[in-house]
Amino acid sequence: MTRTFNGTTEDAVAPFLGAQWWKENENKRITGKVARVFHTTIEGKPGICYTLNPCTPVEVEGERTERVSIGNLAGFKMALQAAGLDGLLLGDMLTVTCTGSEPTDKGNDRLNFKVQVVRPDKPEPGFDPFDRD
Repeated sequence: MTRTFNGTTEDAVAPFLGAQWWKENENKRITGKVARVFHTTIEGKPGICYTLNPCTPVEVEGERTERVSIGNLAGFKMALQAAGLDGLLLGDMLTVTCTGSEPTDKGNDRLNFKVQVVRPDKPEPGFDPFDRD
């Protein structure tokens, strides 16, 4: 069986909700469906990030957007691990809230998060970030 895939750069563009955004929007809750999973390197640190299609638009740098990216923040990864997950999959519904920050011995504050993930019985087909082949 032959399958055809189409995509554009514009389909993949989504502003990052980085540490500064969360600091400015502490206690902000975002709920959205994971639409993309991708590897990235930020400030020399490799990691896995996620593009969400939020249920309601999110304001980033003064503009409302219907797609955002999140990930590669230590507190976010720790919250996923505390929920028993190594990461998110396509189709997961994620609710994430920044609950504050704590100083670290590395000289910068760690943001703390609360996450809830609702995973469908049959995940959507697509990129598996845990496929190590």
